[in-house]
Amino acid sequence: MSDSASDGKIPEQGTELLKLQDVELAYRRGPVVLRLQTESIRAGEVLALVGPNGGGKTTLLRCAAGLLKPQTGTVRLHGRPLYGKAAMARDERARHLAVVLTDPVAPAYLKVREVVELGRISRPSGRKTRENAVEQALELSGAVAIADRQLGSLSDGERQRVMLARALAQEPRLLVLDEPAAHLDPPHQTSLFLLLRSLIRDGVIEAAAVATHHLHLALHFSDRLMLVNGKTQSATPAAFMQSGELGIAFAEHQNLRLDPEKGWFVPVDQGSNPAGDFDTRR
Repeated sequence: MSDSASDGKIPEQGTELLKLQDVELAYRRGPVVLRLQTESIRAGEVLALVGPNGGGKTTLLRCAAGLLKPQTGTVRLHGRPLYGKAAMARDERARHLAVVLTDPVAPAYLKVREVVELGRISRPSGRKTRENAVEQALELSGAVAIADRQLGSLSDGERQRVMLARALAQEPRLLVLDEPAAHLDPPHQTSLFLLLRSLIRDGVIEAAAVATHHLHLALHFSDRLMLVNGKTQSATPAAFMQSGELGIAFAEHQNLRLDPEKGWFVPVDQGSNPAGDFDTRR
């Protein structure tokens, strides 16, 4: 289990771990791409960030991870600011929050085990030995079999598992992931979301926030959805399906509708047939 709060208590389910308030986000001096009033990541939940391309999911995730300063507003992790003069120090932040991005974060010549060991930099005197923490992270992420291979020799999906192991080796309380299922085959995509739920259930982490295009996985395995499309809206998966807001967010695809049972888009005139107008005969 990850280290608990400074007072030694484990937050109750639903407690705000990270809070964003009155935030506007933009890259450099470009236009504002996302505005939000109040959003949070809560203890005990898998939060899925969903929305169309260009809606701001990755931008918001980077801001929440302490990697992109907002133009306005505040971002607080356990009540402490991530930006500004009083911002939480980087090493301390790394002990509370770990991030898995799509960008390469280690040289290709490093072995997998060495990459995962980098996650221990912020915890030189953690409660576990480095070796035990690394081994547990490799096991949890399914990367034990590739531990002695070089990063550059791996497939995209294997590298994704290594980056997850590196993040878990930090022993964070909050795990933030950008498109973690992008390079995984369907069984491993499902296994990833099940893993996040089990990590929370077993007390390894307290919460996870995942930006994903895999809407069917988000609907089936997350506790809450955050719809990101220039602004934000949060609710349970069931509430979103009842409201129809997800379909509206992807309204540019006028010939498609969201199948509420399957969680993917199907042609309007083809019922629930995902093949639509494509002739699959040879």
